[in-house]
Amino acid sequence: MVNKKTEKISWDDVEILFIGAGIMGASLAQAYAQNGFNVGLLDVSEEIIKNAFKTIDSELSAAKGVIFSEAQIEQIKSRIIGTTNYEKACTGKNLKLVVEAATERIDIKKEIFKKLDKLCSPGVVFATNSSSLDTNILAKVTNRPDKVVWMHYFYLPHKNRGGEYAGTDTASEESIRIAEKYMKLGGKIPIRIWKSRKGGAADIIFVALLLEAVRMLEEGYDITSIEEAGKKAYNIPVGFLALMDYTGLPVGFASLKSFSDDTNPEDPVYKAYKNFYTPPEKYKEIIKKYEVAKDKSKIKWVSEEDLKKEPEDIELINKLCERFWAVGFATSVEVVESGLITIEDLEYLTQNAFVWREGPFTLMNKIGIKNVYRFVEERKKIADKQGIFFPVPNMLKKQAEKNEPWSFSVKPVFYTKEFDNQIARITLSNPKAANALDNIVFSKLAEYFQEAYQDSNVKVVIFDTAPIKTFIAGANVPNFIERVKNGKFEEIKNDTKMWQDTIFNIMTGNGKPKIAIIDGQAFGGGVEVAMAFAYAPDTIVIITDRTSYTLPETRLGIFPGLRGTLLLPQLIYRATKDEELAVAIARYYILAGGTTTTSPRLIKYLGMADLIVPSHKRDEVAQIIAEAIIKNNGKILDKKQLQKLDLPRLEDKPTFSEMEELRVIKDLFLQTSLIPSLYAFGLGWRKLFVAGEHKAFCQRIARRVFSCSPNAVYIANWLISRGFKDFMDGVPLEKLADRELDEYLVQVFKHPDALEGMSAMVERRFPEFNRNFPF
Repeated sequence: MVNKKTEKISWDDVEILFIGAGIMGASLAQAYAQNGFNVGLLDVSEEIIKNAFKTIDSELSAAKGVIFSEAQIEQIKSRIIGTTNYEKACTGKNLKLVVEAATERIDIKKEIFKKLDKLCSPGVVFATNSSSLDTNILAKVTNRPDKVVWMHYFYLPHKNRGGEYAGTDTASEESIRIAEKYMKLGGKIPIRIWKSRKGGAADIIFVALLLEAVRMLEEGYDITSIEEAGKKAYNIPVGFLALMDYTGLPVGFASLKSFSDDTNPEDPVYKAYKNFYTPPEKYKEIIKKYEVAKDKSKIKWVSEEDLKKEPEDIELINKLCERFWAVGFATSVEVVESGLITIEDLEYLTQNAFVWREGPFTLMNKIGIKNVYRFVEERKKIADKQGIFFPVPNMLKKQAEKNEPWSFSVKPVFYTKEFDNQIARITLSNPKAANALDNIVFSKLAEYFQEAYQDSNVKVVIFDTAPIKTFIAGANVPNFIERVKNGKFEEIKNDTKMWQDTIFNIMTGNGKPKIAIIDGQAFGGGVEVAMAFAYAPDTIVIITDRTSYTLPETRLGIFPGLRGTLLLPQLIYRATKDEELAVAIARYYILAGGTTTTSPRLIKYLGMADLIVPSHKRDEVAQIIAEAIIKNNGKILDKKQLQKLDLPRLEDKPTFSEMEELRVIKDLFLQTSLIPSLYAFGLGWRKLFVAGEHKAFCQRIARRVFSCSPNAVYIANWLISRGFKDFMDGVPLEKLADRELDEYLVQVFKHPDALEGMSAMVERRFPEFNRNFPF
């Protein structure tokens, strides 16, 4: 079992080492520690190390009680150690990856890589987080050029989920896969850049936009208008000048110098952009001030006074907005044209890394390709007068000649094959919508599961979701609201039937052995998908230390429509053989809408998972199990076979207090005249005869039931009770599910509570249900 105590780690425990303990290094260390990794920080000065820990402490303190509990914060801190000693940091037994995030100077980075190469064991992979330098140069100074990669994170990594990675010209595919793996397990949406080129894809675009803001300033435009135009162009909360102030003035300047470096005319970036990235005089001046300033925090583009000013000239803002579009769109098309990235991946990257609501190609289609090309041509004329090169990609020119929108499809689900094509991995990756479910998601899931089943090489299917805090956020509620308002109740029923068919007849119920990784918070339909995998005999369900289940439907005025009222009691009964517990716990989680499971241990105890592992080990565990299934002639492992595997399991036995919680819930939810009793307890009309601390807990739960939709609570309770009774009498699940769909689904969506509950969730307010009590 993995030890979860908060004892300080040693250097032999460190798996990832970060070189450079500045803003990025400290944030990276925090990001990976938050995701369960033991990490080290290395820098040249004890003072820098101390400041890094102060920064981490401050960030975690701000998250206390909001994102993390006090105990979780202590665990995160215990996973980070720092030193100025290279030998101590580089010779740990468990070290797998070193990420360099030092000053953006090639001479400094080369010396770092030489030292690392001498001290680290041969299997350790080296990565640089450099925004603007050539990673190939760093690979050449080592004796392991096949193990040097580029892993680019965005400000600030413990908050920003964007990430791009690439190999060098000499990197092995294995090293590139390691870069992808660690980015994903660090909570990033990793996007592969297919060529080794300075700046990757993101910074070519982003630095060009920063540069445009400075050029506008140099041309005499006012700061307020420039900032407002930048915000308007890409629907962002902060303008590009202020963004430079936040991320650090030297960072953008270093990128400009590197991208415009003409000492190697064959450099791919210089060949594409020539003198486009030449730093303006205004930027050189502010950098000189910055370098000599005692308090560097006071050297900024945007003053407090500028922030208070309101923009006045709307025509000017629109004009500058078009310039920002021209620069952003021209560079976006260039990185695609050059083969660095696909349109679809660039859409993902810009939305995650830059937090743009829409990617550049979506924006171009909205604005119109003819207009986009006109903006680019007009911007080029300005550049020509200034003697500055401006890129106009042929790909953009041809698209404008056709006068057609860009053709692309941003998929919410991905299909890849691993382990000599014997493992198919199906990943729901829609972080913008918290991995929510809709018709597009289900059609893609159906397509890819069937593809895996039909591929004779595939022996095992792994299902997981994008590595964000949420496994699946349930269904797309705004879509339901729109249909309810338009009276399209049969559409809701038909879609629900299609979703159920996909979950129970395609994703589970037949085909090949499957492994489902349930990592993070699961809500509503996400819980029902997880339960469906647990219900299926051909699936092994892995949960992690951060897995939790919440069924909020009764608070939304509906009931769990993907068989949740049927599956939950059946799974609990299958695991515990306790009929009363099965019904009581199902009532608890469904009727008290929004109640979250206390711990992953309870999820497993109640029959909804096979094992619990640390979140950062989820993929490793899935791989080991998948390979064991392949060795088992492609047959699912039974419990004994699974138990024999050497896996980093976490303790799965519920604590005494958790078992007490189940006992109290069982007593509370087996009351006669259940709903009136719970309402009476919640309103204080009836006394609860339980012990002190349990009394407060029971009252809290009763109030929670009372706060949900009376109609939804009543129907859900009936479905749980009747469904479980019929299950015990031998009625098949399919027949019970059809009854729910045919007799209750439309009825509950037609009730006024459904529109009120769902609207309240979207509007982030408490619902106001009409409490004509249903008894």
